[in-house]
This record gives sequence, structure tokens and C-alpha cells, in this order.
Amino acid sequence: MIVRLIVFVAIFSIGWWLYRQFVAFKRSQAPSKSQKHSSDKKNDTQESMVRCEQCGTFVPKSHAIHDQEARAFCCAEHLKEFNQQP
Repeated sequence: MIVRLIVFVAIFSIGWWLYRQFVAFKRSQAPSKSQKHSSDKKNDTQESMVRCEQCGTFVPKSHAIHDQEARAFCCAEHLKEFNQQP
């Protein structure tokens, strides 16, 4: 009877140890908070897109050409065409 109890406790202890090792392994495989923050920083550096008033094409805000009224254009030709319209 006591032998069964000792075997049961030993099996339970080994099972608990294996479970803790598995949890620790999974935790080490998951991305850490510092890696999550670095991916958030990448999203912060993404540039917004603006739509060309002439053709409707989306271009990055830094590449767009703006007129005096802050309208965005994809190229100087479209800005010129837009200004020539009646």
C-alpha cells in the first residue's frame, strides 16, 4: 500500500516537473515584450498616404506635391493640369 503511494507521488512529481519545463520552454519561444515594442515602432514609422486630386492615385505624403491650398498631387504635371482647368 505504501509502495503504491510512493510510486504515485513520484509519478505526480515527475509529471509536474515536465509540465513546468514545457511551460518554461513555451515562454522562451514566445516573442518578448521588447520584440513586441520593436514591431510597434515599425508601425509608427509608416507614412500616411494622400490621394492625387487629378488622377486619384495614392502616393506617400513625403512624395506628394502640394499646392497653396494643401491639395496633394502625384506629380508636377497633374498639378499643372489641375491649375489649368476652368
